[in-house]
Amino acid sequence: MGRFSREAEGGLEGLARGLYWLTWGGLLAGMGLQVLLYPPRGWQGYLYPVFLGLFLLALRAGPREAPRRLVPALGAYFLFELGRVGEAWVVLGFWTPSLYLLVAFGYRGWRAVFQGAAWAFLFLLLPLALGRGFSPTWAHFALAQPVLLALTLLLARFRELYGQVRFWRDQALTDPLTGLPNRRALEMAMEREAARVERGGAPFSLVLVDLDDFKRINDERGHPEGDRLLKEVGRYLVAHVRREDLVGRWGGEEFALLLPETNPLQAERLAERLREGLKALGVTASFGVAGYRGDLLDLYQRADRALYRAKAGGKDRVERHTGSWEAS
Repeated sequence: MGRFSREAEGGLEGLARGLYWLTWGGLLAGMGLQVLLYPPRGWQGYLYPVFLGLFLLALRAGPREAPRRLVPALGAYFLFELGRVGEAWVVLGFWTPSLYLLVAFGYRGWRAVFQGAAWAFLFLLLPLALGRGFSPTWAHFALAQPVLLALTLLLARFRELYGQVRFWRDQALTDPLTGLPNRRALEMAMEREAARVERGGAPFSLVLVDLDDFKRINDERGHPEGDRLLKEVGRYLVAHVRREDLVGRWGGEEFALLLPETNPLQAERLAERLREGLKALGVTASFGVAGYRGDLLDLYQRADRALYRAKAGGKDRVERHTGSWEAS
């Protein structure tokens, strides 16, 4: 949520890209090592460019499509190596999990089960057909294949469930119009900030922002224009606060800014800059500022009362809560 969350997700995406390319590099390096240790003979050497071409075609399809396209190519390559290298066929046992993982990434549900089971059957059948079966080595290899398949399918199922949980979590904590954290997300963030303050951290401030005369904008220009303006205001606020600050949509035409390690006077100065900047977007807003003093409900009430004073005082202004709650 907010800048911090987007940067964290960007970091994870960077890690995923690195792992993706490491996987491709490992696959090609494994093929090269196989050729080096067990040089192909005669016609066998002509098949390596074919397999390499199939791998590169899968790579060109991009991360989403590559697993599904790579499954048949890699499976055929493994069967080729199982039949080619003689007694050293068992080394392919180290690599077969990669095929099951690709099946888990490329397919869903029963299609993944069918694909994985079909390749496991072929891996077990070929050594038998070549007269290499029923040895202790084959027994270990045979037992490992269904276990590896089951584990990778479980991993795929957990990944799918995690994706669903993340989707619904994001839906529950994100405003669908602006993409900003919603009120529930802001309340959770304030609870975390309050806990940090209780551990000795510096207090934080809350700024409530209410667009002036927004109903008139909807009535005169239409709701699509009002929605566009809300999204534009949200983007402006996010772009003009610090990385550690959190901007969210509090509800309707009201936004909220959670400012960690910021006293009310500093928050007021920021609010003044934002108020001036919003005018360039063709909209004015009223701001209510309050600092945390040990009670989150009290914090919201004081910020809300300050916002009310800003509205009552003529709008397009910033009001900071001062003194006791009763005096505000």
